[in-house]
Amino acid sequence: MTAYSWEQIQQTGLAEMPEIGKIQIRDALRPMNMEVHPDMIEFLLLYSGCKRMWVEQTRYDMLGGDLLIIYPGEAHGAEDVIQNRSVLCYFLMTVPTAPGPFCMLDPSEREILWQRLRELPSRMLKVPASVQREMDRLYSSVGTGAPLGAARTRLRLMDFLFQVLDANVSASPLPEDISAVIRCIRENRGEMLDISRMAASVSLSESRFKQKFKQATGIPPVEFMIREKIEESKILLQDAGRTVTSVAMELGFTSSQHFSVLFKKYVGESPAQFRKRNGFV
Repeated sequence: MTAYSWEQIQQTGLAEMPEIGKIQIRDALRPMNMEVHPDMIEFLLLYSGCKRMWVEQTRYDMLGGDLLIIYPGEAHGAEDVIQNRSVLCYFLMTVPTAPGPFCMLDPSEREILWQRLRELPSRMLKVPASVQREMDRLYSSVGTGAPLGAARTRLRLMDFLFQVLDANVSASPLPEDISAVIRCIRENRGEMLDISRMAASVSLSESRFKQKFKQATGIPPVEFMIREKIEESKILLQDAGRTVTSVAMELGFTSSQHFSVLFKKYVGESPAQFRKRNGFV
């Protein structure tokens, strides 16, 4: 995890953005505690992987390319979910209408910016690659100590906000053909479906299908299938009458050992430890 501290950002004089960070999770981590930012907006952009977040009482299942916006005073986190392999970037931003200057905007412009941010079609948006590139530029411009660093970062911040406001964003996260494939995967969790057949079912070449699937979900189709099987296995393991081996075979894994290795990779503990911790034995 890499994040610039409040003190580092304040050295540039950038009060508008008190925190920014980029997080790469390679192995399963403990759940994220709920937190609240009373006077800040948080932008969380998932580059790849899957991430489940709660904002107040609503659950958001993020995929690669999803941007989640958390408004001031909203409790958010994921206390019930192990964090899996993923890459994301986030930053906190003051409310444009708060006292004090904001990126050289006059009061009427700040009010319009805030209004437009509140009028986005959803708090979770599927954004184009250009928004991710702008997030990268914003992240890279912070903390360098370069001359005019604060001015450059303010421009990057405004560029990012304009990209979000002006881009062809959508609250509908998936193309119909990828949605159809995902439905098929979920209806056939006991099989490891053939990639070439899935591609043919939506009239795409295998290479184009893999590319489009990853663009839409943030992960390759094989990894998506494995994640779905692991989620299903958590339900099956609640039945004390089922052995770990029978669960592995029911979900199409080649062996109980292979299943256990993947389960620990995505859940952070073995199937037996999962059962014991949750009282399913």
